Amino acid sequence: MRDTLYIRLRDTAPDAPTAYALVHSDTPDSPAPRPSVIVQELPLDQVLVLGSGRRVVVFVPGVDVRLTRVTVPARQAAKVLQAAPFVLEDQFAEDVDTLHFAIGARQPGGSFPIAVVARAQVDEWLAPFTAARVRVAALVPDTLALPWQNEGPWSVLPDGGQVIVRNGPYAGFSCVPDDFELLLQLAENGTPAALRILVSRNDATDYTGLNRALELLPGFEHPLEALIRYWKPAQSIDLLQGAYSQRDDLQRYWQPWQRAAQLAAVAVLLGLGLNIADSARLRREVATQQTVNEATFRRLFPRETRIINLDAQVEQQLRLLHSGASQGGLFELMQSAASGLSENPGLTLRNIQFREGALFLDLSGTDLQVLERLRGWFNNHRGAKLDVESADSNENGVQIRLKLTPVAA
Repeated sequence: MRDTLYIRLRDTAPDAPTAYALVHSDTPDSPAPRPSVIVQELPLDQVLVLGSGRRVVVFVPGVDVRLTRVTVPARQAAKVLQAAPFVLEDQFAEDVDTLHFAIGARQPGGSFPIAVVARAQVDEWLAPFTAARVRVAALVPDTLALPWQNEGPWSVLPDGGQVIVRNGPYAGFSCVPDDFELLLQLAENGTPAALRILVSRNDATDYTGLNRALELLPGFEHPLEALIRYWKPAQSIDLLQGAYSQRDDLQRYWQPWQRAAQLAAVAVLLGLGLNIADSARLRREVATQQTVNEATFRRLFPRETRIINLDAQVEQQLRLLHSGASQGGLFELMQSAASGLSENPGLTLRNIQFREGALFLDLSGTDLQVLERLRGWFNNHRGAKLDVESADSNENGVQIRLKLTPVAA
C-alpha cells in the first residue's frame, strides 16, 4: 500500500505555511484510531513536491461547506445527486448552478447526507494541486474528520482561532471561540449535550466551566494529527464527486487524441442517427424531472405517502388549499417575521421559503447577540414559534437559518 500524504489546506498561496504528515502504509478504514503521527509545516509549494507518487488526502475548512440532507424517491446515489440541486435550491440564496453537491452514504431512515460548497471554492482548493500535477485522492471537510459514534458525545476540536464541532453523523459547525458557548446552546435546542473534547498537549484551558458531561481526548501536538487519527472515510463525504471526480483525470492521457476521437464520434453519431441520442437524452431528462417533481410533492404534502397519478393529486391538493385557510398561516407568519426583524435590527434577510406550513428564513449578520434578542422577542409574542435550524459564525460574520411555525391561539 502506498504511503499517504495528509494536508490541512488553509491557504492556497504558494508560500502559505501548510501542515502536513506522511503516514506509511495507511489503512484509513481501520476501526481503531491511527497511532500518533508527526505533523510538520512547510510552504505549500514545497509540500506539493512530497505528493508525487503518494496518495494525497486534503482536509479543507468545514466552515466553507454546508451540510444538509435530502430525501427523494430513489435509492441510487447518482440519481439522488442529480435531483438534489432541484430539491434543495430553495435553501440557498446563491444560484445552484454555482454550487457543487457531494453525497454521502444512505442513512437508515432513507435520507442521504449532502455536502454543498461553492464551485469557485473547490476550484481554488484544487488549483495548486493541478498546477503541480499532484492528484488528490480525497477532499474532506475537517468537520467530518472528527470522531463520531451514534448516541455518543459531540466531538469538539479547539483549533487556535476557531472551534470545530461535529454534532451529528453528518452535521457540525465552526465558530470563533467567543461564540462557542452561544452556538452550542443554539445547537442543543434546550438539551445539554455531552462533549468529547480533543485536547492538544499544550492546551491548558479549563473546560469544566462548560457545565456539561465531558470526555477529554488528550495527546496530540497539532490539530491535523487529531484529524488524521480519527478520520473514517465511511463516516465522511469526499467532495471529489461529479465534475471533480478524479476519474476525469484520465482525460489528460488521451487529450492529444481528442480531436481524432471527436471526429470519430461525430461519424458514429451520424451513422446511428442523431434522433436516437436525442430520444435517449429526453427520456433521461423526463425521468429526472419526474423524480424531482415527486420529491417536491412529498415534501409539500407529507401525508400523501403514495403517488399514483401525480397530476391529479397535485390538482386535488391545490383545490384543498384554495378552499381552506392554509394561506392565512403564511400571511400571519410573514407578518410575525417582519415585526420580529424590524424590532430587532442587525440581521439581513437573504432568502425566504414557505413549505409544509412553516416559514424558513436565511439571515446574515455581524454577531449572534441579535439572534438571542430575536429569540426572546418571539418567546414574548404569541402567534409563531421560532426554531434555530443552523447558526455558523466566523470572521466574516454569522449565517443563520430560522424556522417559524404557527402557534394556536
